[in-house]
Amino acid sequence: MESNLTTPAIVIFATAGCTDVWGDVLLGIEEEGIPFVIQESPSTDVIHNAWLAACQSPLLVGIGCSREKLVVHYKNLPTSAPLFTLTYQQDNHARRSIGNNAARLVKGIPFRECHS
Repeated sequence: MESNLTTPAIVIFATAGCTDVWGDVLLGIEEEGIPFVIQESPSTDVIHNAWLAACQSPLLVGIGCSREKLVVHYKNLPTSAPLFTLTYQQDNHARRSIGNNAARLVKGIPFRECHS
């Protein structure tokens, strides 16, 4: 699947009403200075959504999320092998670190350590 997005941004495929749950992840991306675009997805397969988002992102990084789970994917990885998986039960620091790390993947710099 080729990108139809022209603005360089991390693409986020979200199931209905889940983006308010993951505010810390979005803040982590923003802290690193990387833009993101949120699109609604009717599918509930978070891993597949993340991979599709990565395929649509000019930056090759995508996120799929539901209210319970968030997945960061990279276009060059197999569909079934996401880079990071996060559950809502993890603390705010872990959520923000995942956002930082999604953006750092774009930048090509080392990841931050995630604590949960």
